[in-house]
Amino acid sequence: MSEQQNNSPRQAAVNALISWAKTGWGYYSMRDAVDNYLELCGANRPSIGGEDTILAHRKIAASRLAIDCIYALSKEELSKVDRELEGIVSNVPRPGRGIRR
Repeated sequence: MSEQQNNSPRQAAVNALISWAKTGWGYYSMRDAVDNYLELCGANRPSIGGEDTILAHRKIAASRLAIDCIYALSKEELSKVDRELEGIVSNVPRPGRGIRR
């Protein structure tokens, strides 16, 4: 694997998920890394299908992350990752609902 692939948002999310599943530490860093990956891979991009399509894209992207974690996690740790990814995926960002000043 090249140096650039090791530092990709996908790999950062996978590393954060594995670390969190094994230690219980770094929950918010893990969520940020997963959210960053979902944003950068285009899973949050609005499309004709609306929120349902965004949700489907987020589920597919999260499944890729879970698959990438399989080699390093026990069955229990992988279940923990799956449950957390399901929660992250279902929290679809809504456009125009950011912090306003």
